[in-house]
Amino acid sequence: MESRPKRRLAAILAADIAGYSRLVGLDEEGTIARLRLIRSEVIEPTIARHSGRIANTAGDSFVIEFRSAVDAVHAAVEIQADLAKRNAGTDQDSVITFRIGLNVGDVVSNGGDILGDGVNVAARLEALADPGGIVVSQSIVDYARNKVPYGFALIGPQNVKNITDPVQAFRIEAEVLPSPRKRGTKRKSRWLPLAALLVTLAVVGLYLAKPWKTGQLRASEAQMVYPLPDLPSIAVLPIANYTDDASKEMLINGISEDLITDLSRISGLFVIAGNSSFAYRDSNIDIARFAEELGVRYVVDGSVRRADEDFRINIRLTDTLNGRLIWAERFDGAIDDIFEVQKTIVLAIAQKLDLPLDPQSRQAIESVETQTIAAREAFQRGWELYSQFNEQDNLAAIPHFKKAVELDPDYGRAWATLALAHLRPHIFHHWNGFAGSGAQMHIGLFYKYYRDMMEQDTALVHVIRAIVSLNLPDWDSTEGVGRGTEDARREAAKAIALQPSDPEAHLTMGWALIAAGEPEEGLAFVQAATRLDPNYPSHYALFEAAALYALDDLTGAADVIEKELNRNPQATELMPFAASVLALNGDRRGGRAIIDRWQKGKHAGVMQDAVQNYLFIIRWVGENQHLNARLNDGLRLAALPPEKTIASLRADLSRGDAKDQRAAAQSLALFGPEAESAVPELIALLDSPSVFVRKEAAIALGKIGSAASSALPALEAMVDGSLQGKFATRAIEQIRDKSAD
Repeated sequence: MESRPKRRLAAILAADIAGYSRLVGLDEEGTIARLRLIRSEVIEPTIARHSGRIANTAGDSFVIEFRSAVDAVHAAVEIQADLAKRNAGTDQDSVITFRIGLNVGDVVSNGGDILGDGVNVAARLEALADPGGIVVSQSIVDYARNKVPYGFALIGPQNVKNITDPVQAFRIEAEVLPSPRKRGTKRKSRWLPLAALLVTLAVVGLYLAKPWKTGQLRASEAQMVYPLPDLPSIAVLPIANYTDDASKEMLINGISEDLITDLSRISGLFVIAGNSSFAYRDSNIDIARFAEELGVRYVVDGSVRRADEDFRINIRLTDTLNGRLIWAERFDGAIDDIFEVQKTIVLAIAQKLDLPLDPQSRQAIESVETQTIAAREAFQRGWELYSQFNEQDNLAAIPHFKKAVELDPDYGRAWATLALAHLRPHIFHHWNGFAGSGAQMHIGLFYKYYRDMMEQDTALVHVIRAIVSLNLPDWDSTEGVGRGTEDARREAAKAIALQPSDPEAHLTMGWALIAAGEPEEGLAFVQAATRLDPNYPSHYALFEAAALYALDDLTGAADVIEKELNRNPQATELMPFAASVLALNGDRRGGRAIIDRWQKGKHAGVMQDAVQNYLFIIRWVGENQHLNARLNDGLRLAALPPEKTIASLRADLSRGDAKDQRAAAQSLALFGPEAESAVPELIALLDSPSVFVRKEAAIALGKIGSAASSALPALEAMVDGSLQGKFATRAIEQIRDKSAD
């Protein structure tokens, strides 16, 4: 039977001598002699330093195989740098220069040679390189980015023979490499000087007016904080207010928000959320650094001047990977036309980026949420408070949303956000919201406004519907899933379809998946939300930690939540979860410190009530409901006085007081398997005359799990139709389940 060829992944360097035929024609023997010296003095020592080997040679070209992309990049740059030094001062008819292409791909050995698509792609990229230059594939960039001190400038997709999909090509940028050669300069039209003059005058006119920030336009992909997404990526630098009147600021901020919202509706475009973009409002950051910090290729920026009832908007779209101004325009008009101009800008950006719009996206972009300037300004005031995501600002936002709907009763987004502002205190149960008012006032007002926006088909409305579903889970589902999670997934999917770059839609989908017992899938959506909104609100970290907790990665969950609390020490909504996972992970002291921060200034009785009655935001359904109990146990464990240890609690079990025995058994249950040493005392309590003590002893043995298997005979003897019999049956199931695991 013929054996199959052995395939492997390799980093491939393909090199070719530029102008080899001309060199040989001028001086064959001299050229060959110089090539031998280059091989022995430059190429072989360089590839030896980087663990490479020459695989294929063919006269004017060769292929080198490396174990890593980083080694291949370093070797390629060093080879080109050494050759540049050797060529300095050499007669041009004797200069030998290489074009180099790099790729990571699948190869097959054929004796000492290597073959396959990986080699074909490297050779195609080599043909794109300038003499002395290096062109690499996306795979090289993915492996080497942030590991080499060089930049990667995008060239664009390239078709490669026998490869179905185009290959993305990048040019390595380094001081030791030559600047890229301008291509296509041979065919000059007599109209070009005039066209260039007209373009120059237009651009000079725009810059003389200074309608936007000056500064560096070209970003370095190697310096980007986040890898570029697979999709075209864009961020809107908040439009500058060039109006002296500060009262006009809300409308101008609203323009930026609306541009972001409309762009985020375009399928095939990755758009950074307004929450992150607005972190740069009033900053002096240049376009390039803005793109690098948010990890995007394209940036929209501009300015607005408003005088009485007229306005002027200057807007531009920049490709920061090459510093090229793609589009710039100035719009003048009456203030009542400003919403139409916003639509025009978004549609122009889509056209310039060659992004087709499906009918649904186009309709959403072309429909205006409100035509009332004052309503839009009121909404923006509320939105900027609401987006701070804290109790005080959430409360302060509500009157502005109410004013917006009073000014325009058909303002759907304002109705939806007004409803959501009242839902938040219900979700985050520790928020007090209205002073002296209970949670019922919040939920009542929420449903009042919720009815007014139910029929809207927007991403925000579907997100709200999903959140409502997640707060109404079907705890008794015989199928092991929740009605709430299924409905929430459907609503979140609709939201993502309507607004693919909405981070809240992705976060809500993650929430639904985590609660339904699919934490890995849920984590992916949560991480997508944090990438869309790098300056994400603190509760995003809560959902990321919840997914890790469900995956039994307590250390990872604790790290995520503690890192976020360091970033935002006022994020009280994270503290109960943080305390629980720290205690469950063996750090009771750390968990107690978090509880003390959470309940700062409150006496012990209030703290214990808060711990006992706390409802976590995520509630698992079906066969994953045990995660709810474990999380609550962790919070109660963190709240235990430090002097309460397993040893001291065992001593309490041996005392004759039923009240102490019951409390000790309850506390030992919180330790789970760590309380194995208390099993004999707990077994003895199964014969207690107090039914409450027997019940708590059975619960504790069940929480200890397989380590309490010696209690099975005593528990089986308790099984009957009584309440204590039900707890004994549950304990037996838990012990046997853990033993099976």
